[in-house]
Amino acid sequence: MTLRVTVPTSYIHERYLGRPSCPKCGELLMAPEYSECLSRNDIRHFWMCDKCDYGFETLIRLNVPPKISERELASPGRA
Repeated sequence: MTLRVTVPTSYIHERYLGRPSCPKCGELLMAPEYSECLSRNDIRHFWMCDKCDYGFETLIRLNVPPKISERELASPGRA
């Protein structure tokens, strides 16, 4: 049996967080140079293109539900 790949594979995180292309030359980028967490919901990525040395940033907004207090977790009425 021979394994044949008929379509390009992608990583599941790309579906949600994406892998951008360089806005200047179009090169697909693998990973940000660095990232920073701005808040509970916002992450900023700093990218640098290896092909043309163009730098840019992206902002990811996550849909994180509000924190639940320990008191709410302990209440007997929660399902």
